[in-house]
Amino acid sequence: ERLTSYGMTRVEFGEPADLYILNSCTVTARADADCRKLLSRIARVRSDAIIVVTGCYAVADEKTVASLTGVDLVVGNDRKDQLPQIIIERFPELFEQSQISGYMTDVDSGNGDSSAAIALPSIQSSSSPSPSTLPEISGSPLRARPMVKIGDGCNQNCSYCIIPSVRGRIVSRDPNEIVSEVKMLVESGANEVVLSAVHIGGYSSNGTNLSGLAELILEKTDLPRLRLSSLEPNELDDNLLDLIAHHPRVCRHLHLPLQAGSEEILQAMRRPYSRQQYLEVLEKVKQANPSITIGCDLIVGFPGETDDDFNDSLEILGGGQLDYGHVFSYSDRPGTPASKRQDKLSPQVIKERSGLARDLCRQTKHNNFKKNVGLVHEVISDRTMSKSGHYWAISDNFLKVKLPQGVGGQFNILKFRATSATDDYLVGEIVA
Repeated sequence: ERLTSYGMTRVEFGEPADLYILNSCTVTARADADCRKLLSRIARVRSDAIIVVTGCYAVADEKTVASLTGVDLVVGNDRKDQLPQIIIERFPELFEQSQISGYMTDVDSGNGDSSAAIALPSIQSSSSPSPSTLPEISGSPLRARPMVKIGDGCNQNCSYCIIPSVRGRIVSRDPNEIVSEVKMLVESGANEVVLSAVHIGGYSSNGTNLSGLAELILEKTDLPRLRLSSLEPNELDDNLLDLIAHHPRVCRHLHLPLQAGSEEILQAMRRPYSRQQYLEVLEKVKQANPSITIGCDLIVGFPGETDDDFNDSLEILGGGQLDYGHVFSYSDRPGTPASKRQDKLSPQVIKERSGLARDLCRQTKHNNFKKNVGLVHEVISDRTMSKSGHYWAISDNFLKVKLPQGVGGQFNILKFRATSATDDYLVGEIVA
């Protein structure tokens, strides 16, 4: 947003650019490899482009990232919000001088503080972009369901995860700043906003927790639909559950990471809840409102996982309370306690167990789709048409919907009646 105000134009992904900024991930070794692959591809396609890398991989292994072919600059997470001024100062040749002349004069003379020369929306700042500053791509100023970042960092220190060491402890944005950003998105046409963070349930600012923030957004804005991203099961308080279960403007959807169904593995992972507590949360949610869709994450093949441990996970996956699951094969993340364990499983065992878990998740998801046939849902379409000429949409309770031909592509909420279900989505008709 700030770079466009200094004369740059944002292009579609895949189009040639003069400047590439990669916000990297390091949650797994595979994520590191994907980042390296993408950087290599950019360097081959546009050898004369400026490549800037930020994000978690840039913090976890700065020397390796800096040594990669084509990489011109590495910026840590602690300076990510300062990227525009850093880029202007390091690469002024990317800009029309008339666009940055005032800024560069202040910097060169030493009279200006570069961190203040460009007002940036950040976790610490009260500024946020206006609708007119939002960059447009193909005439659309934002995603159909934009995310609003409410904080950063994580305090949990799970034994398999490196994120706390590269993102730091939880820092929460001011609630009034978040409300202002949501208002701006609504003015720009958004009908749904997703609250997101590394550790969303840890939100706390000026005496406001996550449920208080949700209530404030609902009270102070006209946002039609508010959705929460992944939430730890032990952080779902009664007030928040009541909003999700009964408030007409809050999405009936919870993503509650499980990671393991075995009590022993949960303890080895340093997860903040027990197997029994997780099951009690599932029961409580379904009692509050059976139509709430509940999803989970599951890590298969954690060091020391026995057949009984794995079966404990399958028992929860297939227990009828979960509606979908994301299965991840355990992957060593160097620098974590789990990576130092000697009781690791063979890749073949992990692959076999992951296949069984994914089969069960597919069946679980299909069962949930079948339960929703005949019901009317409020759905929001994707912005991009599929190759077969139709649009996909998402219901408030997070069901994937295939819209009829000629319908979709806009921000508006559509009423959709499901007439049949496949393994992956609902088919149906628009209700007037």
